[in-house]
Amino acid sequence: MGIVKNYNNLINSILEINSIEDFNEMQKLVLNKNWGSSNLVISSPTASGKTLVAELVALNTILNKNKKVLYICPLRAIAYEHYNSFKIKYAKRFGIRVAVSTGDLDSSSSYLSSYDIIFSTFEKIDSLIRHKSEWLSSIGLLIIDEVHFLDSDRGPTLEVIVGILTQMNKDMQVIALSATIPNAEDISGWLNADLVISNYRPVKLVEKIYFDGVLYNGSEEFIDKLKTPLDSILLDTLQKDKQILIFVNTRKNAQSYAEKSANLVSSYLANKEKKYLNNLSEKILSCLDSPTKQCELLANLIKKGVAFHHAGLLQKQRDLVENAFRKNLVKVLFATPTLAAGVNLPAFRVLISSLYRYSGAGNSLISVNEYKQMIGRAGRPKYDVYGESIIIARSKSELSELYNNYVKGDLENIYSRFSNESLLRTHLLSLISTGFVYDLLSLEDFIKRTFYYHQNKNFDCIGEIMPLLKQLEEFGFIEGNEERFYATKLGKRVAELYLDPVSAYKMINMLKLKKDADLFYLFLIANTYEFAPWFAPSKENEEEVYALLYENMPNIGLCDKDLFNDYSILEKFNTVLMLNDWINENNEEQILEKYNLSPGLLYNKLEISDWLVYSAFELSKLLDLSYHYKNLTHMRIRLKYGVKEELLPLVSVKGIGRVRARKLYNANIKTIQELKNTDIKDLSRLIGIKTAEHVLKHLNTYK
Repeated sequence: MGIVKNYNNLINSILEINSIEDFNEMQKLVLNKNWGSSNLVISSPTASGKTLVAELVALNTILNKNKKVLYICPLRAIAYEHYNSFKIKYAKRFGIRVAVSTGDLDSSSSYLSSYDIIFSTFEKIDSLIRHKSEWLSSIGLLIIDEVHFLDSDRGPTLEVIVGILTQMNKDMQVIALSATIPNAEDISGWLNADLVISNYRPVKLVEKIYFDGVLYNGSEEFIDKLKTPLDSILLDTLQKDKQILIFVNTRKNAQSYAEKSANLVSSYLANKEKKYLNNLSEKILSCLDSPTKQCELLANLIKKGVAFHHAGLLQKQRDLVENAFRKNLVKVLFATPTLAAGVNLPAFRVLISSLYRYSGAGNSLISVNEYKQMIGRAGRPKYDVYGESIIIARSKSELSELYNNYVKGDLENIYSRFSNESLLRTHLLSLISTGFVYDLLSLEDFIKRTFYYHQNKNFDCIGEIMPLLKQLEEFGFIEGNEERFYATKLGKRVAELYLDPVSAYKMINMLKLKKDADLFYLFLIANTYEFAPWFAPSKENEEEVYALLYENMPNIGLCDKDLFNDYSILEKFNTVLMLNDWINENNEEQILEKYNLSPGLLYNKLEISDWLVYSAFELSKLLDLSYHYKNLTHMRIRLKYGVKEELLPLVSVKGIGRVRARKLYNANIKTIQELKNTDIKDLSRLIGIKTAEHVLKHLNTYK
């Protein structure tokens, strides 16, 4: 049966599986194109049905063309959300092998060659290109979700991926999905794609502005006026028996606003809802062996139907909060803007509490693009006839200003960030190490295929990039001349390790110093672009941190000029002190309080630390600096578990973390053998009966 003959069967199956009678108007615009083979750029609002179109093209590629599909997006959460949905709907029905891959940036992930569709992130695929994964040359369809991320720090990575994959797969179809942007033609021109633009939304969006007890949107809607605008809007939402998603500009505000609104919200909960939320509260607390104050706060708020969502939460806690909100059990969710670009979490109302964001230059107004991205969450398909977004005006004049600038404001064009020096240097080394670029002609040819060049035809490729080539040569990462250059063995490894060349060069120079203090290894990883942003000391601690830095300069290989040449040196060293507290078993809650951190942020930095220490070890091997092998191996384990050297044997046993390991050690159980020889009753008194049974079973001594 030919491909075209299968179109109708496939379309009917898609409609049946998704329980819909017909495609919507945006989707029909796509179906009127040559969607089975042409490149497409689809620009339409959130929840307009772009994913369903992508699924249709993916199924056509797998079932009718017998080719592999690669779905890429900027965030892990998006990759997992679409992976789970696709797998549930289509895997068993059509016998499709579905995979998701977002971690381990130092692997070729060759196992993925046996899958029909792979969901992944930009960075993971870039990493696979650097490791020359062979299956990347057998892709029939590339789906790019959130392609408007071209105008972000992740954009250059996407440009490189597209450039390389289109070079490797000459007949590959490309489908790019985007929020509504005014210059979508730029992207379609770059990709040589048909453009579909639609303003269709399955749920109508009504944009409102609150001022002095009234919601304005062409007409006036009077609501009960309470002490604050937030309270007034919350009460009105709860009285309508609806949910609200509130975007705030800081993690601190997310938590404090949630606390202030909790009692009001709890009075609108049904008894069944309270029972479920009490159980959920216990799950929130059990995400860590020793719950932090933040864990306790979230658990208490959840009981009252309120939650906060930001980068400081553990992933398990985020998942629990999101699921409870989807089930309409959490009525009010305070979130930082990262949620707007992440998982699909719609609500009847979306309130943006402040239109200001903090940047290095102070507070500034958000873009119209960011505003539209956030309010796109308003309205739940299948539940709401319409959705509402609200922003707050502080005066009558500001009411008019907000209406003109945001409600009626023009979206900003998106522009490539490919010329960013740090990002360009990193990708340049990668392109050379993989052989896609090997002389000035091939370099110029590749640059001309980027989105950046499509927008900037007068870009002097050679003039702009020659200084970066010379720098990579000085680092010892590339060799050759203008007619032929290539990556050295060291340069290839730096590219594979996904390190910024400057970070790698700093690491290499430090490793050659052959120092072995804990602070030396911690500064080794903190002194990289990858670890940024660092943690600034509080004003009252600045002097003490500076004194400790000056005292320890010889231990970490610094000299006086480093104090003046590096504007971030104090922040870096304060970060080193935080990591040092962690590996010396300081109480986790005290660390969080001392450095003004949240659990999610701490564990995120520990994850980055693990990658950087591993990278340092790999560079040491390549440079034959065996002096560091043992120290780096131990440091990696210590950072993972947060323990002193003496606990390393114990934490190697599954089920024993930093707290239990210290209890065992203090009870004179210091080795694996001593652990094996300990009676189950004695062990149970120290770490609990279930853990004791699990540990001894793991060690093959418990019967």
